[in-house]
Amino acid sequence: PIFDGALDAMVRAAREAMTNAAKHSGAERVDVNAEDTADTVETYVRDRGQGFDPATIDESRMGVKGSIVDRMIRYGGTAEIRSFPGEGTEIRLEMSR
Repeated sequence: PIFDGALDAMVRAAREAMTNAAKHSGAERVDVNAEDTADTVETYVRDRGQGFDPATIDESRMGVKGSIVDRMIRYGGTAEIRSFPGEGTEIRLEMSR
């Protein structure tokens, strides 16, 4: 079962993704969707902004790596980042129940 600490970690990771999108994407809006099923809890944060190449994120930039990806891993979840320059960004967070 998903515990309060894990769910809190997902909420914090989603908050960081929303903050990053608001600060850096240049998009007029950020879409957030959460889905709770019998097996998983998933959260999607999407923007149609400028996008970026995730492979070029410097290790010293802890917002994406530390506050999103590593946080989800520490609590047994995953974070998938899909972004392309000029096409926006989607971050998918998932925790198993």
